[in-house]
Amino acid sequence: MIKICISGALGRMGKNIIDVVKEDPEVEIKGLLEKKGTFQKGDKINGIEITDDVEKATELCDCFIDFTNPEATVEHLKKIKIPAVVGTTGFDADEINEIKKISKKIPVVLSPNMSRGVNLLFSIVRKVCEKLYDYDIEIVEAHHNKKKDAPSGTAKKIADIINDIRHLKKTYGREGFTGERKKDELGIHAIRAGEIVGEHEVIFAGKGEIFKISHTALSRKCFAEGAVFAAKWVCGKKPALYSMGDVLASEIENFRWIR
Repeated sequence: MIKICISGALGRMGKNIIDVVKEDPEVEIKGLLEKKGTFQKGDKINGIEITDDVEKATELCDCFIDFTNPEATVEHLKKIKIPAVVGTTGFDADEINEIKKISKKIPVVLSPNMSRGVNLLFSIVRKVCEKLYDYDIEIVEAHHNKKKDAPSGTAKKIADIINDIRHLKKTYGREGFTGERKKDELGIHAIRAGEIVGEHEVIFAGKGEIFKISHTALSRKCFAEGAVFAAKWVCGKKPALYSMGDVLASEIENFRWIR
Protein backbone atom coordinates (compact mmCIF):
# COMPACT_ATOMS: atom_id res chain seq x y z
CA MET A 1 0.00 0.00 0.00
CA ILE A 2 1.46 3.35 -1.10
CA LYS A 3 0.79 6.22 1.27
CA ILE A 4 0.20 9.56 -0.46
CA CYS A 5 0.28 13.19 0.63
CA ILE A 6 -1.89 15.53 -1.45
CA SER A 7 -0.85 19.17 -1.66
CA GLY A 8 -3.64 21.58 -2.54
CA ALA A 9 -6.09 19.14 -0.98
CA LEU A 10 -9.04 21.54 -1.09
CA GLY A 11 -8.48 22.68 -4.67
CA ARG A 12 -10.11 21.34 -7.83
CA MET A 13 -7.36 18.83 -8.53
CA GLY A 14 -6.86 17.93 -4.88
CA LYS A 15 -10.50 16.91 -4.53
CA ASN A 16 -10.33 14.83 -7.72
CA ILE A 17 -7.15 13.07 -6.55
CA ILE A 18 -8.82 12.27 -3.23
CA ASP A 19 -11.73 10.68 -5.10
CA VAL A 20 -9.39 8.62 -7.29
CA VAL A 21 -7.39 7.40 -4.29
CA LYS A 22 -10.60 6.27 -2.60
CA GLU A 23 -11.26 3.96 -5.57
CA ASP A 24 -7.72 2.53 -5.77
CA PRO A 25 -6.88 -0.34 -3.36
CA GLU A 26 -3.14 0.14 -3.94
CA VAL A 27 -2.94 3.64 -2.44
CA GLU A 28 -4.19 5.51 0.60
CA ILE A 29 -4.12 9.12 1.82
CA LYS A 30 -1.86 9.76 4.80
CA GLY A 31 -1.23 13.49 4.45
CA LEU A 32 -3.18 16.57 3.34
CA LEU A 33 -1.52 19.95 2.78
CA GLU A 34 -3.11 23.36 2.24
CA LYS A 35 -2.05 26.97 2.57
CA LYS A 36 -2.87 29.02 5.64
CA GLY A 37 -6.28 30.63 5.63
CA THR A 38 -8.00 27.98 3.50
CA PHE A 39 -9.01 25.70 6.40
CA GLN A 40 -9.68 25.69 10.12
CA LYS A 41 -7.28 23.96 12.49
CA GLY A 42 -8.58 20.45 13.09
CA ASP A 43 -10.38 20.16 9.73
CA LYS A 44 -10.17 16.60 8.40
CA ILE A 45 -10.90 14.65 5.24
CA ASN A 46 -11.45 10.92 5.67
CA GLY A 47 -9.99 11.18 9.15
CA ILE A 48 -6.76 12.86 7.95
CA GLU A 49 -6.12 16.30 9.42
CA ILE A 50 -5.30 19.11 7.00
CA THR A 51 -2.12 21.02 7.79
CA ASP A 52 -0.04 23.86 6.33
CA ASP A 53 3.19 22.17 7.50
CA VAL A 54 4.64 20.17 4.58
CA GLU A 55 7.03 18.22 6.78
CA LYS A 56 4.22 17.17 9.11
CA ALA A 57 1.97 16.32 6.15
CA THR A 58 4.57 14.01 4.60
CA GLU A 59 6.03 12.31 7.67
CA LEU A 60 3.98 9.10 7.19
CA CYS A 61 3.91 9.20 3.37
CA ASP A 62 5.69 7.45 0.49
CA CYS A 63 4.89 10.01 -2.21
CA PHE A 64 3.93 13.69 -2.50
CA ILE A 65 1.48 14.94 -5.16
CA ASP A 66 1.44 18.70 -5.79
CA PHE A 67 -0.99 20.74 -7.92
CA THR A 68 -0.67 24.23 -6.43
CA ASN A 69 1.31 27.20 -7.78
CA PRO A 70 4.95 27.50 -8.89
CA GLU A 71 6.29 29.33 -5.84
CA ALA A 72 4.55 27.03 -3.35
CA THR A 73 5.53 23.88 -5.23
CA VAL A 74 9.24 24.74 -5.25
CA GLU A 75 9.18 25.55 -1.53
CA HIS A 76 7.44 22.24 -0.80
CA LEU A 77 9.96 20.24 -2.84
CA LYS A 78 12.86 21.84 -0.98
CA LYS A 79 11.49 20.48 2.32
CA ILE A 80 10.34 16.96 1.51
CA LYS A 81 12.40 13.77 1.45
CA ILE A 82 10.09 11.49 -0.51
CA PRO A 83 9.33 11.05 -4.24
CA ALA A 84 7.12 13.72 -5.78
CA VAL A 85 4.61 14.07 -8.62
CA VAL A 86 4.19 17.66 -9.80
CA GLY A 87 1.31 18.79 -12.01
CA THR A 88 1.69 22.50 -11.30
CA THR A 89 2.20 24.68 -14.39
CA GLY A 90 3.55 28.17 -15.03
CA PHE A 91 7.12 27.68 -13.79
CA ASP A 92 9.72 30.15 -15.00
CA ALA A 93 13.25 29.13 -16.03
CA ASP A 94 14.72 29.71 -12.56
CA GLU A 95 12.04 27.56 -10.92
CA ILE A 96 12.60 24.75 -13.41
CA ASN A 97 16.32 24.87 -12.68
CA GLU A 98 15.58 24.67 -8.96
CA ILE A 99 13.40 21.59 -9.51
CA LYS A 100 16.21 20.00 -11.53
CA LYS A 101 18.57 20.53 -8.58
CA ILE A 102 16.03 19.04 -6.15
CA SER A 103 15.58 16.01 -8.43
CA LYS A 104 19.20 15.06 -7.77
CA LYS A 105 18.13 14.27 -4.20
CA ILE A 106 14.61 12.87 -4.72
CA PRO A 107 12.82 11.43 -7.76
CA VAL A 108 10.40 13.96 -9.27
CA VAL A 109 7.81 13.39 -11.99
CA LEU A 110 7.15 16.79 -13.56
CA SER A 111 4.52 17.11 -16.27
CA PRO A 112 2.29 19.92 -17.55
CA ASN A 113 -0.41 17.32 -18.14
CA MET A 114 -0.94 13.99 -16.36
CA SER A 115 -3.54 12.67 -18.82
CA ARG A 116 -2.60 9.47 -20.63
CA GLY A 117 -4.41 10.73 -23.72
CA VAL A 118 -2.48 14.00 -23.83
CA ASN A 119 0.82 12.19 -23.44
CA LEU A 120 -0.13 9.98 -26.35
CA LEU A 121 -0.94 13.18 -28.25
CA PHE A 122 2.63 14.38 -27.55
CA SER A 123 3.93 11.22 -29.21
CA ILE A 124 1.63 11.56 -32.22
CA VAL A 125 2.53 15.24 -32.71
CA ARG A 126 6.20 14.33 -32.93
CA LYS A 127 5.50 11.64 -35.54
CA VAL A 128 3.26 13.89 -37.64
CA CYS A 129 5.71 16.78 -37.45
CA GLU A 130 8.44 14.53 -38.84
CA LYS A 131 6.24 13.55 -41.80
CA LEU A 132 4.48 16.85 -42.57
CA TYR A 133 7.68 18.82 -42.14
CA ASP A 134 6.74 21.75 -44.42
CA TYR A 135 3.15 22.35 -43.23
CA ASP A 136 2.02 25.45 -41.32
CA ILE A 137 1.40 24.55 -37.66
CA GLU A 138 -0.92 26.27 -35.19
CA ILE A 139 -1.76 25.32 -31.58
CA VAL A 140 -5.09 26.27 -30.00
CA GLU A 141 -5.84 25.63 -26.32
CA ALA A 142 -8.87 26.43 -24.17
CA HIS A 143 -9.33 26.39 -20.39
CA HIS A 144 -11.65 27.69 -17.68
CA ASN A 145 -11.73 31.34 -16.72
CA LYS A 146 -9.90 30.74 -13.41
CA LYS A 147 -6.68 29.48 -14.99
CA LYS A 148 -3.87 31.89 -14.19
CA ASP A 149 -1.19 31.05 -16.77
CA ALA A 150 -1.35 31.26 -20.56
CA PRO A 151 -0.64 29.57 -22.80
CA SER A 152 -1.13 26.32 -20.94
CA GLY A 153 1.81 24.20 -19.91
CA THR A 154 0.54 21.52 -22.27
CA ALA A 155 0.54 23.95 -25.22
CA LYS A 156 4.09 24.96 -24.33
CA LYS A 157 5.11 21.30 -24.24
CA ILE A 158 3.55 20.71 -27.66
CA ALA A 159 5.44 23.73 -29.01
CA ASP A 160 8.72 22.39 -27.58
CA ILE A 161 8.14 19.01 -29.23
CA ILE A 162 7.49 20.70 -32.57
CA ASN A 163 10.58 22.87 -32.21
CA ASP A 164 12.75 19.85 -31.56
CA ILE A 165 12.15 19.15 -35.25
CA ARG A 166 11.17 22.42 -36.97
CA HIS A 167 12.80 25.27 -34.98
CA LEU A 168 9.92 27.69 -35.56
CA LYS A 169 9.31 31.15 -34.11
CA LYS A 170 6.52 31.18 -31.53
CA THR A 171 3.79 33.71 -32.29
CA TYR A 172 1.25 34.27 -29.50
CA GLY A 173 -2.02 35.30 -31.11
CA ARG A 174 -2.23 37.95 -33.81
CA GLU A 175 -3.54 41.49 -33.91
CA GLY A 176 -3.53 44.34 -36.41
CA PHE A 177 -1.94 44.37 -39.85
CA THR A 178 0.40 41.40 -39.45
CA GLY A 179 1.05 40.74 -43.12
CA GLU A 180 1.31 37.27 -44.63
CA ARG A 181 2.02 34.34 -42.34
CA LYS A 182 5.73 33.55 -42.35
CA LYS A 183 6.84 29.98 -42.95
CA ASP A 184 8.88 29.93 -39.74
CA GLU A 185 5.91 30.86 -37.50
CA LEU A 186 4.34 28.60 -34.90
CA GLY A 187 1.02 30.13 -33.86
CA ILE A 188 -0.11 29.57 -30.27
CA HIS A 189 -3.56 30.73 -29.13
CA ALA A 190 -5.18 30.65 -25.68
CA ILE A 191 -8.91 30.75 -24.90
CA ARG A 192 -10.21 31.34 -21.36
CA ALA A 193 -13.94 30.90 -20.79
CA GLY A 194 -16.47 29.41 -18.42
CA GLU A 195 -15.67 26.00 -16.97
CA ILE A 196 -13.69 24.47 -19.87
CA VAL A 197 -11.56 21.71 -18.30
CA GLY A 198 -8.97 21.54 -21.04
CA GLU A 199 -8.89 21.40 -24.83
CA HIS A 200 -5.85 21.24 -27.10
CA GLU A 201 -5.76 21.15 -30.89
CA VAL A 202 -2.74 21.05 -33.20
CA ILE A 203 -3.42 22.07 -36.80
CA PHE A 204 -1.12 21.04 -39.66
CA ALA A 205 -2.13 22.92 -42.83
CA GLY A 206 -0.59 22.21 -46.23
CA LYS A 207 -1.55 22.70 -49.84
CA GLY A 208 -5.09 21.45 -50.30
CA GLU A 209 -5.44 19.72 -46.94
CA ILE A 210 -5.63 20.19 -43.17
CA PHE A 211 -4.63 17.58 -40.60
CA LYS A 212 -5.81 18.11 -37.00
CA ILE A 213 -4.94 16.37 -33.75
CA SER A 214 -7.03 17.20 -30.70
CA HIS A 215 -7.68 16.17 -27.12
CA THR A 216 -10.57 17.22 -24.90
CA ALA A 217 -10.66 16.58 -21.16
CA LEU A 218 -14.27 16.12 -20.06
CA SER A 219 -13.37 16.16 -16.36
CA ARG A 220 -10.31 16.53 -14.15
CA LYS A 221 -10.49 12.86 -13.27
CA CYS A 222 -8.19 11.93 -16.17
CA PHE A 223 -5.48 14.20 -14.71
CA ALA A 224 -6.04 12.82 -11.20
CA GLU A 225 -5.82 9.21 -12.40
CA GLY A 226 -2.59 9.99 -14.23
CA ALA A 227 -1.11 11.62 -11.12
CA VAL A 228 -1.93 8.62 -8.93
CA PHE A 229 -0.56 6.28 -11.61
CA ALA A 230 2.66 8.34 -11.63
CA ALA A 231 2.85 8.24 -7.82
CA LYS A 232 2.77 4.44 -7.85
CA TRP A 233 5.41 4.38 -10.61
CA VAL A 234 7.89 6.82 -9.05
CA CYS A 235 8.12 5.16 -5.65
CA GLY A 236 11.39 3.24 -5.55
CA LYS A 237 12.92 5.09 -8.50
CA LYS A 238 16.36 6.70 -8.31
CA PRO A 239 16.60 10.49 -7.85
CA ALA A 240 16.09 12.13 -11.26
CA LEU A 241 13.67 14.39 -13.11
CA TYR A 242 11.09 12.25 -14.89
CA SER A 243 8.23 13.09 -17.26
CA MET A 244 4.89 11.39 -17.85
CA GLY A 245 6.54 10.13 -21.01
CA ASP A 246 8.85 8.10 -18.76
CA VAL A 247 5.93 6.92 -16.63
CA LEU A 248 3.89 5.83 -19.65
CA ALA A 249 6.77 4.71 -21.89
CA SER A 250 5.77 1.06 -22.04
CA GLU A 251 2.11 1.87 -22.69
CA ILE A 252 2.83 4.40 -25.43
CA GLU A 253 5.31 2.03 -27.05
CA ASN A 254 2.51 -0.52 -27.36
CA PHE A 255 0.70 1.78 -29.81
CA ARG A 256 2.64 0.19 -32.68
CA TRP A 257 0.73 2.09 -35.36
CA ILE A 258 2.34 5.42 -34.42
CA ARG A 259 5.95 4.21 -34.62
